[in-house]
Amino acid sequence: MTPPLHSSPAAPAVAPPRQRLPPEVRVVQILDAALVEFSERGFAAARMDDIARRCGLSKGGLYAHFAGKEEVFEALLTRSLAPPDLGEMPVLGAGVRPMAQWVVDKLYDSLGRPGAVATLRLLVAESARVPHLIVLWKRNVVQPHLILLGDILRAHAVQEGVVPSVITQEPWLALSPVVHALLSQVVLGGANPQDLDHYRQGHVALLCELLDPASRILPQPVPQPPAK
Repeated sequence: MTPPLHSSPAAPAVAPPRQRLPPEVRVVQILDAALVEFSERGFAAARMDDIARRCGLSKGGLYAHFAGKEEVFEALLTRSLAPPDLGEMPVLGAGVRPMAQWVVDKLYDSLGRPGAVATLRLLVAESARVPHLIVLWKRNVVQPHLILLGDILRAHAVQEGVVPSVITQEPWLALSPVVHALLSQVVLGGANPQDLDHYRQGHVALLCELLDPASRILPQPVPQPPAK
């Protein structure tokens, strides 16, 4: 009689082979692996061992780059949800629309990437568990960029000879439409290209009005003499 066949237990996932890589390349791999682990398991349940295994490192190798999960999470926020590099600004004096288009392109190219959307989803889910990391990220990453953006917008207003508006004092308003677009993707699912293009066009139009509000004030009609 043929003995019954016994199903063998599922083989554990094979980790990628370990190899020596430059630190900057390795950190990218670690953060990519951490984003997957945090997203699948949640911050509390994710383990450094699992992050290390996913990116082909020993646990000791992972600790050579990061002291713990919190440091990994903070680095992930800094990488994926950092405001854009505000270099290569348009020549001052070129007009309002080039400046508005430049700001919008920078924001969407930086914050509209799939990794940024995934990290924002993670941030929304985990913010109550790591509030101190959110405070650090806001203080060390977001606020310095907002100060720089405010300086740029004020310099633009002076160069163009326009009356400074609320956006020069509250530069976070320039980010609000792209944050809305990101949250829409997090809550409602991925946006199609037509929706994103619509968001971008509306964002540019809004910034044009905020950068030069006087240009949107229509002249008052000239009173006509009464008909005889």
